[in-house]
Amino acid sequence: MLYSTVKFIVKIFYKLRFKINVVGENNIPKDGPVLLTSNHSSLYDPPLVAIFSNREMSFFAKSELFKYPVFGQLIRRLNAIPVNRGKGDRAALKTSVDAVKDGRMLLIFPEGGRNLTGKLKPLQEGASFIAMKSRAKIVPVAIKGSYNRKEGITLVYGKPIDVDALVEEGKKRKEITEILENRLKNMLKTPVILDKRDKI
Repeated sequence: MLYSTVKFIVKIFYKLRFKINVVGENNIPKDGPVLLTSNHSSLYDPPLVAIFSNREMSFFAKSELFKYPVFGQLIRRLNAIPVNRGKGDRAALKTSVDAVKDGRMLLIFPEGGRNLTGKLKPLQEGASFIAMKSRAKIVPVAIKGSYNRKEGITLVYGKPIDVDALVEEGKKRKEITEILENRLKNMLKTPVILDKRDKI
C-alpha cells in the first residue's frame, strides 16, 4: 500500500515536471526474479525506472540509513535493501543474490555509478553474476534525453535476456556482460519511433 501511494505521488511529480516517453514496459516479466539494468546519469533515474515499471522494484540503500528508526522503516517498506559498503563488493553481491532469489525485481546500474560523459562506460560484471546465481532474467533499460520540458526523457525497457539459456550454451559471466553491454549500446544509439501510447 505504501509503495503504491509513494509511486503514485512521485509519478504525478514527474509528469508535471518533465516531458516523458515510455516504451516497452510490457517487456518486464510479470513475476519471478528480474534485474533491471540501466545506464545512469542523473539522480532522477532510479525513481523514473520505478514509477513506470509494472511491478514493485527493490533498490539498494546504505546500511547506515536504516539506523534512523522512522526513516529506516520507511525505506524498508519501500523495498530498500541494506548494503554495508564497508564489507566490500562480495557482501553487496551476496545480499543482491539472496534478494533476487526471493522473486524480487532489483534495479542495478552496471556502470558502477553515475556517468556524465554521455557514452556508456564498460559494464561491471556484478549484474551477470547476480543473474547467474539467482536465475534472474536481465531487462536492459535505456534512459535517453534530458530531464526538462523541451527535449524530454525517453525511457526504454528492452527485451529480457534469458541468462539461463545463455549459461546452457556455455556462456560465462564476461560474455553475458558483453551481451548486455552491446544491447544497451544499441538501445541508446537507436532512434525510438514513438506512437501516441508512448507519450505520458
